[in-house]
Amino acid sequence: MAVPVPHEFVHRPMTEDILITSWQRMGHDHFSVIAQWPHNHPYFTPNHGRHHPILAGETIRQAGLLVSHTEFAVPLGYHFILDDIVYTTDPEHRVTGSGPTPVTIDVVCSQTRMRAGALACGNFGMTLRTGGRVVVTGQSHVSVTSPAVYRRIRGERITARPVPGPLPAPVPAELTGSADERDVLLSPTGRPGQWLLRVAPDHPTVVNPANDHVPGLSLLDAAQQAARALTGSASFVPYAFATEFHRYAEHGLPCLIEARRRASAIPGTTTVRVTGVQDGAPVFTSTLTSFAPLP
Repeated sequence: MAVPVPHEFVHRPMTEDILITSWQRMGHDHFSVIAQWPHNHPYFTPNHGRHHPILAGETIRQAGLLVSHTEFAVPLGYHFILDDIVYTTDPEHRVTGSGPTPVTIDVVCSQTRMRAGALACGNFGMTLRTGGRVVVTGQSHVSVTSPAVYRRIRGERITARPVPGPLPAPVPAELTGSADERDVLLSPTGRPGQWLLRVAPDHPTVVNPANDHVPGLSLLDAAQQAARALTGSASFVPYAFATEFHRYAEHGLPCLIEARRRASAIPGTTTVRVTGVQDGAPVFTSTLTSFAPLP
């Protein structure tokens, strides 16, 4: 198995969560990144022959962080604000073999703005291939802040950490596509299409103990879990996933997750819009589309 890159480059404290193994510059704003998709990861577990639907988004996130630090001179310890992440996967792609799936990522950076010789913001467009076949296309836009600026943005919230204590009751794991109850990110509210975000404070993959807010990965997965729970279909696996982040999701405050079906522009598909709201203000908006036929 290839050795992953240092955890500081992808903001992942646990080695088993690091997907990227190497990279090289191909041009001024063009890079090639190599990753591996695990088959036996406790959280990113393949289900019914498909990779975890959030794995593509996490790969895009890690590749963008890596290139920012190594090729655009962003110092370690600086903070990244993920504005959005959008990707489309090949719905026919399936897990094959017994070992990790090698992934080649073509990264093209655009709309870059530099400050004091380091990236201040930019867009990362990515094409992911396995065996020469395109399996994901996507992009994300990020902004970068220094520790001093981040302290001003966050104020007293900068010292917030996951709150220990008992978790609320989960939605049944089979409704969310989760491998284990511990991975379920939704708790029932008793209202159709509405749940409360449920995050185990010591979850090794979903929670970074150093973060002063709920990670974006948690919100992405909560969105796809909500879409599955709303449709009541284990076959709802999003091939198109678009998320816009409006503000940080704070530790210790209830975050309402709401899912509603939306008219789909493509025949034979189902679209679900998921929103997260905290203290009456929007946290994120996700739009997920699946080819799965639903009753």
